[in-house]
Amino acid sequence: MDDTFELRERLSRAWRAVFDNAVEAGSPPEAVVETMTAVAHARFAELFGTAAAASYLALLAEQMRDVDHDEAETLIRGEAPGPAPFDEEMTAMDPAWIERDPP
Repeated sequence: MDDTFELRERLSRAWRAVFDNAVEAGSPPEAVVETMTAVAHARFAELFGTAAAASYLALLAEQMRDVDHDEAETLIRGEAPGPAPFDEEMTAMDPAWIERDPP
């Protein structure tokens, strides 16, 4: 199976369904997210190596800082904030990120 945007979208929906099912079954959302993240990160390190796993986390952290910075600028200008960064319309991370040279 090719690694396509459609596949990434399908996988994102599957992860969201697992999250929703666990929360609906009574698990605290924070515990579900932390557990899913820990399991995914451990598997990522197994597949791509610890350096790539660390770089991936750094990239995610950078994206979150950009979102926070953009939201702060919007509020300073007195504009209404935009949609939440993790809504259903959020695009998946570019699957080719690991093939690019680090900054």
